Amino acid sequence: MGTRLTRSEAVLQSPLTPSWRSRALAIGRIALGAYWLWEQHWKLPPEFGVHDARGLMFSFQSSIDHPTLGLYRTFLQDVVVPNFYVFGWLVFVTETVIGLSLVLGLLTRAGGVLGTLQSVNLLIAQGATEEGPWLYLGLIAANLAVVLTPSNRELSLDRRLAPKPRAFSDGSGIIVHAVRWIIGA
Repeated sequence: MGTRLTRSEAVLQSPLTPSWRSRALAIGRIALGAYWLWEQHWKLPPEFGVHDARGLMFSFQSSIDHPTLGLYRTFLQDVVVPNFYVFGWLVFVTETVIGLSLVLGLLTRAGGVLGTLQSVNLLIAQGATEEGPWLYLGLIAANLAVVLTPSNRELSLDRRLAPKPRAFSDGSGIIVHAVRWIIGA
């Protein structure tokens, strides 16, 4: 009588294969990028939803009406709202770059860092509104997961770029180290 495991018991007891884990991280990264891109639908240029009941101006006004920090409220009132279209473009370009970076797996960690910073900005801006802080805390966690895990090992343009920094340098410069970290080389 041996201690032979059934197939389902073996699957349950075996650790996840590295390729399965890499694919799961990549799918999570792509889903997060798709979320960033989807969230553009209510604040598209050239108007950025300025006249929409739930557009970008509504979001700014909601942050002013329900401030998380008084200093941020003053910044929104005195700088952002008077320069609405400049900040509309800034939000659009930033969030589109984050989304494309994560979906394509191109400069993935840089996209994750930028996503984390934008999520912190959104938490400060929108954390006291009726939406509450939980969505933004979740975004911070998801973007940090992209930064801190090898989510760019599968389904990623970074994999195609990874050998190139090794080819052009001995790897001793800080720029080369930063590029290697950003693309996960």
